[in-house]
This record gives sequence, C-alpha cells and structure tokens, in this order.
Amino acid sequence: MKDINIAKNIIALRKSKGITQEQLSEALNISAQAVSKWETGTCQPDTLTLPLIAEYFNVSIDYLYYGKDMTYGELYEKVFQKVLNNHSQMDKGSYEDALRIFGYAHHGISHGNLRGRSFIYDGPAHISNENGISLLSGKGYGAILTRAFFESITPDTVDFGANLLSALAVKDDLLVCMAIISMSDISLGELQEKLNLSKDDLRKALDTLIEAKIVIEKESKHKSLGFTYEINSMYHSCLCILIATIEMLRYGLTDGVSCCMGFGDYPIQFNK
Repeated sequence: MKDINIAKNIIALRKSKGITQEQLSEALNISAQAVSKWETGTCQPDTLTLPLIAEYFNVSIDYLYYGKDMTYGELYEKVFQKVLNNHSQMDKGSYEDALRIFGYAHHGISHGNLRGRSFIYDGPAHISNENGISLLSGKGYGAILTRAFFESITPDTVDFGANLLSALAVKDDLLVCMAIISMSDISLGELQEKLNLSKDDLRKALDTLIEAKIVIEKESKHKSLGFTYEINSMYHSCLCILIATIEMLRYGLTDGVSCCMGFGDYPIQFNK
C-alpha cells in the first residue's frame, strides 16, 4: 500500500510554482488558514476541492495523494475498494458513490465544465465531439459513449429500435410502459388507478404493447387480480435507460444546458 502524504505533496507543488499559501488560497477561493491546515496535516482537502487543486497545479488527484500517478490497475482497485468498503453491493450508497466518481471523470474530460458547482455532479452537463458523448446529471444519471461504440450500430439496431420506438410514439402507450416499470406484476386495476385512463384507452394501449412483445400479460396467482403485466425482459433495461435519458435531457434543456464542446460525426454503419 502506497503512503498517502497530501501535505508533503501540496507543499512541494506550491514551492515549485513559487507561490505563497496566501496566493494559493486566493487562486482556489478559500481561506489561507485552510491551506495552512493542509500543509501541517491538521486536515485534508475535501473531495470537492481536490480536483480544483489538481487542476491548478496541472497534476492528477492521484499525484496529490501519492506524489505520482497511479496505474490503471491501481486506480481500478482504489475505486473498487472505495465503493465496496463503504457500502454493500447494489445498495443506494454504492450507486451514489459511483455517480460521484463518474462526476470527477466527467469533470476531467470536460476541462472544467463543472467548475463552480456546489457539487461536482449537481447539474446537467453535456459533451459531444469526435471522440464520443458524455452526459451527466445531478438527478442521478451519467453516461459515456466512445465514438467506437457507434461502429457497432447497423440495420439490426434499426430493426430492434423500430419496434420499440413505434410502440412508444403514442402517449398512452408510453405512460402504460412507465407505470408497469414502476411496479412489478401490476394488475389491470392498479394500472387504471395509477394512470386514470379509461378502460377502453388502457386496453387499447396494452393490446398494442402486448402485440409488439414489449409487455407480457399473464394470469396472476391471486385470482382476485385477474391478469398482471410486466415488461419483457428483453426491453426492460432499454426502456429504463431510454426514459432516464429523455428525462436527463429534458431536465438539462429547462436548465439551459447545451453541448459544451461542439458536435461530432459518428460512424454509424448502413451497409451491413
């Protein structure tokens, strides 16, 4: 295990830059007392300040900790242990920590697009260029797609998507899908109560979704419920991600977010 010595590394970086504690505090918009406490080892910079220090000195956060950059293997292990040691797998905290870690990665590739936020991931941000797409939202959404990902998109993708998207083009159909996702094995009565649709409109939407094989209708073990409904496992994750992406972008548009690095061309294939 490598020794962590943030105090020593900040002192060395500050002296190599030829600045005082006061000058560093002004550059970071914090108190000189805070810098002094870092350098004496009384306390350490918080996780929101570390990226600002690293960016100011043009080093990585790993460098602040260890005085040298970590390898990818070491970085993976550090991230893995942070989430694993703090939370049981798959609980809410593990997802929130993952979003925080993603936030720092997003901050790095956006060259400070998130600087000045009260949290590094507390608002929507969007990057798109010739290398890929990155989306981040404090509502709990993060995604990175490299340009190479689009090389796998072919007419097979169109065939898969056409069935799904055509079924969701009708508002009632989309509402019914969202209601079914929100509750496993939801009954007809529960759907009607949740959505306040007429029986005819609800039946029409369900029939469309069942015919498209997006929704599965099955007889409940509890006779009083009649039939219950669930999303076909083939489409479930896709629907969740699609709905979350739509909401993230809608949220971003109302907040005035725009693509901060221009648009790129993506190598989608059409001839396979």
